[in-house]
Amino acid sequence: MSNRKTVRLWGTYTSTVLSINLVLFVLGLLMLVGLHSYQYTSEIEEDLLYNVILSPETDDSTSMALKAELEDVSQYPYVKSVYYISKAEAAENFSKELDEDFVSFVGYNPLFPSLEVALKSNVLDADNGKAARQLKSSLEQREYVESVVYQENAVEELNTVLRKLGWFMIGIIVLLLFVSIMLINTTIRITIYEKRFTIKTMQLVGAKRSFIVSPYLRRSLLYGFLGGLFAIALLVLLGYIVSNHLGVDIVLIDNLNYYIVIGALLIILGVVISFFSTLFAVNKYIRLNNSKLY
Repeated sequence: MSNRKTVRLWGTYTSTVLSINLVLFVLGLLMLVGLHSYQYTSEIEEDLLYNVILSPETDDSTSMALKAELEDVSQYPYVKSVYYISKAEAAENFSKELDEDFVSFVGYNPLFPSLEVALKSNVLDADNGKAARQLKSSLEQREYVESVVYQENAVEELNTVLRKLGWFMIGIIVLLLFVSIMLINTTIRITIYEKRFTIKTMQLVGAKRSFIVSPYLRRSLLYGFLGGLFAIALLVLLGYIVSNHLGVDIVLIDNLNYYIVIGALLIILGVVISFFSTLFAVNKYIRLNNSKLY
């Protein structure tokens, strides 16, 4: 009889931890999807280059001075990188595309020198493209700048998509967090429900509330911690499978701090939800009349 009771007890503990584990795993997976989706769209936004077309008479020293100015973080904190393309390099690149030396055919080099400027997506998102418009206006006022060309509509559309994606992911995570709380709370309540007679018996023999509640709370902390830990292990295993067997590189060293934060959040959520669900459930049966236990 004692062996059967022990097996049943371990089965209850295991099912509780697994329930918490699966809920936190899905929540962590959604967090990772949101993180990588945001980073991917940000990379697309930063790949939209701003071409600063310089006049043909602009010498290399003037061009490099402008490049150095744009790279100055104190003046242009939203500039990610600047690449200078001279007339000769532009002609060489164009000849490679045509697979023909067009300069020899035309007799001169008609191309202009230019600067390719990439802006940081986080700054663009924060001010809704205001920095890009200010940069364009500032550069066009210089005599040696012919024009500033960038895909304004594409940037605005991408900003709109990013905002909608951000709010959508926030909404889904909040909804899933609510569902997670409900599911974990239900699992804990079912587990405590099986202990209701033990709780009531301890109360009837004079045990204090703290004495009754404390062992369940300690166990709930263990449930939450193990549930979060196993959820992290599943996410690591999933990342390994996707990266090594499907050939998709989703695990990035640069994201290590984000991964640590997500892992810590899962453990904290598991512990906090499990703790308060247990506290409320045990207190419920302590306050419950004997006639309502059945």
